Amino acid sequence: MTLTLKFHDSVRHLNDEALDVLTSESSVFFGRRWLRMLDAVDLPFMVRGELSLRYAIVSQGEVPVALAPCFITRSQNIYTPYALEKFFFSSWKKGFANAGGLSRVAVTVADLYHSLARLTGAGIDGGVFVTSPLSMRSGIICSPQSPELARQARELILQGLRELATSERLPLYFYGVDGDDAALREALNSTSFQEVFIYDDNVIDVPPGESLDAYLGQFKSDARRFLKKEMAHVRDAGVSFERVSRMGEMGELLERFYEVTYSKYGSEHIRHPPAFWSAIEQHVSPEAEAVVGYQGGEPIGFSLLLQKHDEVWFYRVGRAEAGASETPLYFNLGFYEPLRRAYELGARKLWLGPSAYETKRRRGARRHPLFSYLWIPGRWPRTVLQPYVSAYSRVTKAMAAGSPQKNRMRKTP
Repeated sequence: MTLTLKFHDSVRHLNDEALDVLTSESSVFFGRRWLRMLDAVDLPFMVRGELSLRYAIVSQGEVPVALAPCFITRSQNIYTPYALEKFFFSSWKKGFANAGGLSRVAVTVADLYHSLARLTGAGIDGGVFVTSPLSMRSGIICSPQSPELARQARELILQGLRELATSERLPLYFYGVDGDDAALREALNSTSFQEVFIYDDNVIDVPPGESLDAYLGQFKSDARRFLKKEMAHVRDAGVSFERVSRMGEMGELLERFYEVTYSKYGSEHIRHPPAFWSAIEQHVSPEAEAVVGYQGGEPIGFSLLLQKHDEVWFYRVGRAEAGASETPLYFNLGFYEPLRRAYELGARKLWLGPSAYETKRRRGARRHPLFSYLWIPGRWPRTVLQPYVSAYSRVTKAMAAGSPQKNRMRKTP
């Protein structure tokens, strides 16, 4: 039967059963519950810039067999990872601006290619972003059918996305492709997309049938005592942790805690208004729950956990008071309580988010690569910018590899 591709601005036309079948093997960020939540929130407000949400959906007859969420934006103020011009040029070169030597050369090269990008009409002031909004994951989700059907559906979506980007005169950007998604990466590499290393995620492998005691047992004695002390510190201070599913009732508080925690870094973070927490509760629960820390009966912090299949995701964290991220409260909210929950659920992986690689590695995490893929309409602008994008990827990967990797705590590498 013939496959057909259509773009929709929501998934409201698909019933729950069809979406569940289509996304049965996907991560939480592409599941039916997450997609319903996206249709219920004010995405432009949350990401601080205008966008138009789209879903590329391939159907066989009346049955949806593949889906890729994406959005179109030309906003200059949008959240930096969703702004190609800032991400590849102005924001990236800030890290070199005050350094000497080769760093000054890097800034000069970035400025040169920034000008070339504008002269060639590459459209870097916006983009067609193929990603699940509010996540760091991109993908094309295919229902559990034959590999050949999935291949055909994937190719049809890639063709449709390139045509959409061409008509919009904007680059096409897959943001956050999992390094293990071999099928999608092969399809992108074979169709003139340029691979870009962006960063590593942190993940802990959770052996089946084990417990938190087994986790602690993998560390040397001094490190094990340190971790136990870190876990016990907040409890000795009278802090208790509770799992909360009724997040809508705490929406204003959770919004404030998140803003207190991240506003010290400026405005480069996604907003989380009370309506978001209500939508999470209504549409994503029970695959979403908050761990709330209480002291003296008052909430003092939270972390938001997501889970589906055998994966748990530490997704958001917030505290009543601003302060250094490396505190016992932070690590209990952002590490030990999520790990405890992962063991309880029988999960196989706990995703901790990027950054703080050495800190998380010393507590048992390993690094997991994420890539992006860029396609610019027009052979001339694509050819002109290819050397810069390649250099960007190499420098980013080298900077990530240059992080301290000494084994200080684990018994084994």
